[in-house]
Amino acid sequence: MTVDDGISTLKAAKLAFAKENSIEPCTNDKCGFSGCTCGKKCGCNIPASSTVVLELCDPCAKFKREKEEEKKYKAREA
Repeated sequence: MTVDDGISTLKAAKLAFAKENSIEPCTNDKCGFSGCTCGKKCGCNIPASSTVVLELCDPCAKFKREKEEEKKYKAREA
């Protein structure tokens, strides 16, 4: 699987999730969470210095915390 394939798969998953939940899909290519509920204002992996008002939904925040904990755990194992 190429990087482009992974991005296409993630976009498809985001669209499917949004459709299933009758919400606006996340359009942020930097957000790696298929269950994002932020929509067009998703702020995942975008610097806080951005001039656009962004959001970070609870599912995204939880996903981000879990990924950070996973990185810490792997770093301790190394």
